[in-house]
Amino acid sequence: MYSITFTCEKSVANRANLSRIRMWVNVDGVRSSVYLDLRVNPEEFKKSIFSKRSNHINRYCSEIRRKVDEYYSDCVVKGLQVQAATLTDFVKNGFEERHYMLYQLFDDFTTIIEKRKGAEIGHSTYTKYLLAIEQFKAVVDDKPLKAVNNTDILNYKYYLKNEVKLKDSTLASYLTKAKSIFVYAIRNDRLSVNPFDTIKIKKGEVNIVPLTKEELMTIANKDFGITRLNQVRDLFIFAANTALSYCDLVSVKREDIQTDGDVMYLKKKRGKTGVTYILPLNDTAIGILRKYDYALPVITNQKYNSYLKEIADICGIKKTLTTHLARHTAATLMLNAGIAIEVVSKILGHSNTKMTQHYAKLLDKTVINTKIEF
Repeated sequence: MYSITFTCEKSVANRANLSRIRMWVNVDGVRSSVYLDLRVNPEEFKKSIFSKRSNHINRYCSEIRRKVDEYYSDCVVKGLQVQAATLTDFVKNGFEERHYMLYQLFDDFTTIIEKRKGAEIGHSTYTKYLLAIEQFKAVVDDKPLKAVNNTDILNYKYYLKNEVKLKDSTLASYLTKAKSIFVYAIRNDRLSVNPFDTIKIKKGEVNIVPLTKEELMTIANKDFGITRLNQVRDLFIFAANTALSYCDLVSVKREDIQTDGDVMYLKKKRGKTGVTYILPLNDTAIGILRKYDYALPVITNQKYNSYLKEIADICGIKKTLTTHLARHTAATLMLNAGIAIEVVSKILGHSNTKMTQHYAKLLDKTVINTKIEF
């Protein structure tokens, strides 16, 4: 539904009893208005706007309507999304077409997340947003934001899947991040419909098999004879005893460590979500902290994962060692040791136990040692 009406309100009349004509636009039940330049007497307006005889007021309004009608029709032909505010902006801009562009949205969104980096979102999440934008630009040229359509989104998805060759879980992650950028546009009245709503984002389930206690001990007791590998071993074992993610692991500082009687624990906010976690430290974790005088060695995530591959080869472990595997292993071992899921959820920094269910996998030995009684 699309309609235009004009009003002239007594309440905004000046001392000469003249008011600016106000144009109202209705598109699909959503209204927007703009004050026009012409000032008239409200009573004269009522008589003139509905008069069948031509007069300067109805001629003025008819000309405005004609220009807006033409612009609306042109937008529809081009397949652009048309909102009421789009049409009133057209009038405000002196009947000139000024489109909010796709790359302008990317720039605005990047500015916002740049300010949130470190406080609300982690560096890795920030980097993934930038990569999602870069990949979108590789497929879709700059164009009016409202001209982005289903074909553009499908081409982007095809590019990620077949050209970049992302796995389903990673593909879903990047599609979700790109979609959230368009959600930002909707919340800021730049779009009315998200073009991503036409596709289903299937989050492929990644089957991560945690390490057993025996595999963990093999790594912990191995002296690699190389400083960098021994340091990475210590970082991995610390993570596997604390369930810390990489960004939280390398940000541990002495002032984060607190004590309550004989218990030493970490209490701080997760870098990724900002949720506070409380983490009691076991003897293994405390031993590693003391070894490095409570300042764990810092290494890039890329090098960390690369060195973990060397460690796995040397130790004869067939599973792929990653930063996330250590966190997954810690959570799994805690749950299998009988620690309540509510406690594990708090340690992991999850906002609810539903998120923690992802880690609730029973190890074979736990099943074997279960005594079944009826």
